[in-house]
Amino acid sequence: MKYPFILLLVLSSLSLGAQTPGQDSLQERYHQILHPSDALMNGREYKFYFNPRGSSPLIPQDPLPSAFVLTREKEYQNVHLLYDTYKDLLLYHNPATLYNGMLITVIVNSNLIEEFTLQLPSGQARFRYLNFPENQEGLLNSGYYEVVSEGTCMYIIDHFSLKETQAGGVGYPYKTQGYLILSGTAFKIMGKKSLLKALSDQPAKVNEYLKREKIRVRTASKEQLKGLLEHYMKK
Repeated sequence: MKYPFILLLVLSSLSLGAQTPGQDSLQERYHQILHPSDALMNGREYKFYFNPRGSSPLIPQDPLPSAFVLTREKEYQNVHLLYDTYKDLLLYHNPATLYNGMLITVIVNSNLIEEFTLQLPSGQARFRYLNFPENQEGLLNSGYYEVVSEGTCMYIIDHFSLKETQAGGVGYPYKTQGYLILSGTAFKIMGKKSLLKALSDQPAKVNEYLKREKIRVRTASKEQLKGLLEHYMKK
């Protein structure tokens, strides 16, 4: 019921002729309520380079207005957001905004975004743009990563796609890979052996937890590994 009320106030203010600063603020607030994500349109147009019938590098696969975006100035909720996991680009479109009768998808400037959250089949995923030095031996490049846990032991997930020749053309199968970062060093977690290498200062404690919780590292969920790390960091 608040939208019609605000609209009535705006129309009433326009009918008075000259506007006061307070009336200008009211109209601006009305615009923000009806178009809360227009500020994210500040970017260049995105060109679709893949066949939508094949393997898509975009997540989520079924985009809904459910993403959360945090910028330096404000928060946006219920946004139509997509992440190109092959080109490492964040995309936005507003279904209510058409240009020449077409829906335009734009590339959001990564410098504007502090973090964003997507709803994926594996659950809610919080992403942030992370910068890595070049001395990581090519293990990690600067870009968007899902941040699962932070602190002295950081757990992140790389969401990426690979370009592959498939029957009928080129596809971009989607994959994920987890990493632990301790004291500035990144460890690629492929299974129990690589996990114990990363957490080599407390192998008995880690093994005991894995056995008690019946966790197989290679197939473990991010919640299971997050729980392990919380246990590991306890004194």
